[in-house]
Amino acid sequence: MEPNFNSMKKYLFAAVLLKLLLQPAFSFSQEKYNFTEEAGLNAAVYRGVEAPVYQFRYQGSPYAYSDSFAVGSLVYNDVEYRGLLLNLNAHKDELHLRLPAGGKVIELDKRLVERFEIGSRRFVSYMGETAMEGLSEGFYEVLYSGKDMLLKKNVRGYYERLQTSGKGVFRYFDPINRYYIVKDGTPVQISRMKDFAKVYKEEKKAIKVYIRKNRIRFIDMEDKDLVFREIMSFTDNN
Repeated sequence: MEPNFNSMKKYLFAAVLLKLLLQPAFSFSQEKYNFTEEAGLNAAVYRGVEAPVYQFRYQGSPYAYSDSFAVGSLVYNDVEYRGLLLNLNAHKDELHLRLPAGGKVIELDKRLVERFEIGSRRFVSYMGETAMEGLSEGFYEVLYSGKDMLLKKNVRGYYERLQTSGKGVFRYFDPINRYYIVKDGTPVQISRMKDFAKVYKEEKKAIKVYIRKNRIRFIDMEDKDLVFREIMSFTDNN
């Protein structure tokens, strides 16, 4: 008997269709994607609106640390993407993504952002279902994570002032960052080294001795990050 080629074609087509229908549902939820190599410009993470451009001259930067975008990773809508060019707009509390070609900048839907990394810096989202009582909703940098956490809210305030020279309005961005210790699930805002002793009253004496003995102090904002992280590490491990 000769083989029925029409039946075989129908069988093969059904088998291939079933495989195509089942495979994406599994791989999409289980795998991590190197954006540049695998997903390309068709990835869902690139389907956002173009970030507005500031239409005026200004001093400083609206971004948390630099205008430059850095390679990072992102968990977006339950999928992890790697090899992205990211930056945090700390003026609007928005995560921006730069396309690898053309330089177009996308504003990601913050409701779908779970966590992300920019270079060596780690950030988490506390908004919606993940909001934490005592914190305003938004993105927070994780400076330290152990038994307790040290969080930083990167904020860039926008200011205007008239120039005495009569040359118009001077516009600039300036950091007004906030820091929080999350102890036993409760955030406590801090601004000085002395605040650690107030949060950890039982270790108050040890903290003061540690600060004095190691001559810990800070001069600028970057020093503050390092100093707070150092004191937090000591406190959390003693």
